[in-house]
Amino acid sequence: MVLAAIILPFVGIFAGLAVATSNSQLCTRGQSVADYVAECKNTATPHVFQPARLNVSKWIWTGENPTPRGNNIISTRPLRKNITTPCSKCALCATIVVASDDAHTFYVNGVRIGTGGGFKQGQALFTALQPRWNLFAIAGQNTVANSPAGVMATILIHYSDGTSATFITDESWRTLRAAPPADFQLASVDDSSWAFAALQGTFQNSGWGQPTLPPVLPLSGSKWIWTSSTANVSAAVASRAFRKTINQCAKVAVCATVLIFADDHYTLYVNGASIGTGSFTGLTADAYTIPNLLPTLNTFAVNATNDVGSAGLIATIFITYLDGSSETIVTDGSWKATKTIPQGFELPTFDDSDWANANVALISLMYWVVVPLARK
Repeated sequence: MVLAAIILPFVGIFAGLAVATSNSQLCTRGQSVADYVAECKNTATPHVFQPARLNVSKWIWTGENPTPRGNNIISTRPLRKNITTPCSKCALCATIVVASDDAHTFYVNGVRIGTGGGFKQGQALFTALQPRWNLFAIAGQNTVANSPAGVMATILIHYSDGTSATFITDESWRTLRAAPPADFQLASVDDSSWAFAALQGTFQNSGWGQPTLPPVLPLSGSKWIWTSSTANVSAAVASRAFRKTINQCAKVAVCATVLIFADDHYTLYVNGASIGTGSFTGLTADAYTIPNLLPTLNTFAVNATNDVGSAGLIATIFITYLDGSSETIVTDGSWKATKTIPQGFELPTFDDSDWANANVALISLMYWVVVPLARK
């Protein structure tokens, strides 16, 4: 088959292990949320990606102009919402989609997790959460004088028991008809005297139209990889094993989002567990949510099979950490690869130190295909 690069519209916590890998320094176990909140035992399991949908959300602003979607001055306005976790649950991480007219900066628990703008397509954001309560704050910007202003967001929170809940921007959010005060995104700022946000419209009924869902993750920075440099032209009919171990000693990993595609088939593993399978049929990449990463060291492994012609594997992995930071991992020449499928290769304890590095295919010889994943 001809390799197809893909542009996609949008759609953990266990005991540590003694790991034999090619890394020169291994992390100590580190602390997960369950270490300091006893009832936060993580029983969530990986699953097919669930999008946060904007069609349930609302456009909000400050109400400076009492007419919904009326003209507003050039300004930056703060919007905040403190979401408390139900007593029987523990929050792990969140998938967020946000759109704005004209721009926004999004914060979670005081950490800036993304900036963007535009009302035609939303922006996808991912973040780890605190177990008990989380502060979501947005600096919304109106950059055009005498024009409508608004922000719309949907927040999908994943809990440690495997359930999830959806929260939206609505009239319960707090706001000011003034520029954001210093450190407005921090929990230390008291917003109890702030006004409630004013409704500007709904997804189904507003002058902005209906924003489309964004890509789950970009593949533009990822490389097609295989075990030979000519796999983009022709490769043996066989299965190949690939591994990438993330050894992040200074942070605590919580969740990951994985976007993956292979020519012709793949089985994805994370820390030894089988996550999902996919094939070249339909030219559709697959997305997964991994809510149970190990605190400091995580292994992503793939068994990829070529049936005929060219062969390749491409993936993007987005990891969120407990401190609010994140890391993007792409398929590239740093992945380990071998021409066999050794027993137990998917396990974190497997030693891949004698494996070669993966070969990166030549992008110029591939076709680019737009693949809808928005409603999978």
